[in-house]
Amino acid sequence: MIRGSRASLVVLGAVLAVLLAGCTGGDSAAGPDPSPTPQDVVTGAGTALVEAGTARVTVTLDGPTGPLSGGGPVRFDPFAADLTVALGTRGAHVRVLDDDAWLRLGGAEQWQRVSTDLLPIGALSGALHATSGLRDVTEQGPEDVNGVPAVRYAGTVDLTAARDAAPGSAEATRLDELAGLVSPNPGFGAWIGAPGTEQDGRLLQLRLEPAEAATGTVTLTFAEPGLPVDVTAP
Repeated sequence: MIRGSRASLVVLGAVLAVLLAGCTGGDSAAGPDPSPTPQDVVTGAGTALVEAGTARVTVTLDGPTGPLSGGGPVRFDPFAADLTVALGTRGAHVRVLDDDAWLRLGGAEQWQRVSTDLLPIGALSGALHATSGLRDVTEQGPEDVNGVPAVRYAGTVDLTAARDAAPGSAEATRLDELAGLVSPNPGFGAWIGAPGTEQDGRLLQLRLEPAEAATGTVTLTFAEPGLPVDVTAP
């Protein structure tokens, strides 16, 4: 009986040793999930916004003739926007449907058809397809956007590389327009919703600063991703 008990204990000990070794080895092999890099964070936030399809957008362009700012609901693809724009001391209403655009100055009743080349459409849609050109992205630290907790990231954008990776000719054209506004290799800042907050991981603000002579700094803010957008021709 004693010999039998000792034999059983030896067998049981061997089985436990094998099981424990197997469990330990499995955990060690898997390891913890690696933390996303700053570039992964910014790219993921930009991709999520594009996939949402729409957002309420504000855009500010600091040009040689003064700031141009506007905002309103925007659909990214096919592009459509219904914007209220500040032109110096005058206001205006702008509607865009893909390659067609109309302008109505403050106080006027009639809409005028205008060229989309006169509007910063490339800044609105091209910027969302520039993530493949991100370079040297670093985390800068916490910084609020209009009172919303965020983390700021900074780096540069190779818009030529982004254009080469564009999914279609329309996106490539918008990236060309964006390069004309902010130079082919602008610096950028991206503000992403802080972890653990309601806006966690969302792209809240994007700023592109020209590295050489160009129109000026472009700042875009995004809110309400996925909101319904129904824009009709006037």
